[in-house]
Amino acid sequence: MKFIYWTLLGLVAALNSVQARPMAEAAAQFGKHLKAGCIVTGERVGEDVKFAISGSAPEAGGQPPEKLVFEIGSITKVFTGLLLAQAVEEKQVTLDMTLGTLLAKQVKFTDPRIAAITLKQLATHTSGLPRMPDNIGVGAKEEDPFANYDEKLLLSYLSTAKLEGESPFSCNYSNLGMGLLGYLLGGVYQMPWEQAVVEKICLPLGLNHTAVNPEAKLPVAKPFDDENKEVKPWHFSALGGCGALRSTAADLMKLGDAMLHPDKTPLREAFALALAPQADAAGHGGQIGLGVFLGKFEGDSTLHHDGTTYGYCSGLQVIPAKGIVRVALVNNGGLPGSMVIAATSEAKPVDPAMQKEITLPAEVLKQYPGVYELDRDSRFTVLLREGRLYVNLTGQPFARAFAKEADRFFYKIVAAEIAFNRREGMVHSLTLFQNGNEITAKRSSVPPPEFKLRPAKELQPYAGEYALIGAKPLKVTVQASTLFAQIEGQPALPVFETAPDRFEYDAVKAVLVFTRDDKKQINGLTLLQNGLTVPAPRVKSPTSAPSK
Repeated sequence: MKFIYWTLLGLVAALNSVQARPMAEAAAQFGKHLKAGCIVTGERVGEDVKFAISGSAPEAGGQPPEKLVFEIGSITKVFTGLLLAQAVEEKQVTLDMTLGTLLAKQVKFTDPRIAAITLKQLATHTSGLPRMPDNIGVGAKEEDPFANYDEKLLLSYLSTAKLEGESPFSCNYSNLGMGLLGYLLGGVYQMPWEQAVVEKICLPLGLNHTAVNPEAKLPVAKPFDDENKEVKPWHFSALGGCGALRSTAADLMKLGDAMLHPDKTPLREAFALALAPQADAAGHGGQIGLGVFLGKFEGDSTLHHDGTTYGYCSGLQVIPAKGIVRVALVNNGGLPGSMVIAATSEAKPVDPAMQKEITLPAEVLKQYPGVYELDRDSRFTVLLREGRLYVNLTGQPFARAFAKEADRFFYKIVAAEIAFNRREGMVHSLTLFQNGNEITAKRSSVPPPEFKLRPAKELQPYAGEYALIGAKPLKVTVQASTLFAQIEGQPALPVFETAPDRFEYDAVKAVLVFTRDDKKQINGLTLLQNGLTVPAPRVKSPTSAPSK
């Protein structure tokens, strides 16, 4: 339920030209390209609050757009973080209370490091827990992955789980961790997590239409996936604290207003704790409080969080210094709420065509290649090929970066820049500047991968459809001079060549090995993942011209 949507995605998507406009106008521009669903926006600038809708939402009937109900996905984590802060203020728990203390009667931990995880670590994604438990697939429905994950499975996982490495752990996004936090807080209050959130957070803030299932009289936006097909809504059991809430733009605006002026709310002490920096969170532009990220937008400090479920995307941004609250709710999995919010940027990026490229000595260029980590699951990879620098963000294509000065590079296909930062003369991090956002990644000791970068016409022979044995079809396409692989019902992910006919994912641990017939023509592939070997004969060859 979390994706990296810093708008280098503009390398594939063609909507990066939207800028310098109010939320409603930004949404309308995106809405022109939205084939199914709608975008509901809310924006406060000072005393002025406006709601708007772009796209199609016949289910809204006569209700105003701000009353249309959406799944808000991981924005739920902001509520769970606030619930923890309120529990601390009510002296029900402390931030340093551990799983071993809270679950002593329910779980016998195999790994003492699991028992030592604190509530603060769960709320800041610094527990070391993975994004998802390894038994999430037990009884799971592909279109509704959390629905059957109940208390029994959660406690069973905790009893046998083992952490990799030693604490302190850096911020690594974990739906498991936040879902577990919600479960624990429900236990503390001796009521289901949802009831605790509604009674302790939503009702005191006047959020009367925020719940797992808000009152039936409100219309619910129909969910569509990124291929514009109507899908089924998600349901949660034990891990509801990570993403189960549904809400409206009007209620999220009230939440944003409370974050702007916490002293005017009955939860002032809880907000003071939840909105204070608790840990570094480089992958989200800065730091993290309890369930809420703290970053920068056009130089101003922000409070923000995104949400994604199957068929819904959402975004919330609060800029206290300017009295700004921005809300974006989308019932289409192909448009992140954060992209709509980023499109409001007043920054006027330099037109790449107007940038002047300079030539740097080979000795200088050799200092940049490497892996620059944001968190456990996302990183920038910098490669040097034939005197040219290429950069990618996990799950995205490589794009060439052009030098404008020493340690500063720009892209020609999107308005963004990369700066390499030095310490005692050595490159130790890089910073991406785009759409008013800044994101810094630290250089790791891991050497850059030996990916071969080839032009689109050389990759085109691999394109086609492959029938994975015992699984859904896998489609291979060429986009932005990169091979993409997509299993039906899942996002398309890039794969990169490491040897002849061998391509590796960078977003997951998996490999595609293409096979050839006696005439050296590609006739299938084999997917290598999680110790499994899954063959897939080719059932459809590309009929279109090579991608450019």
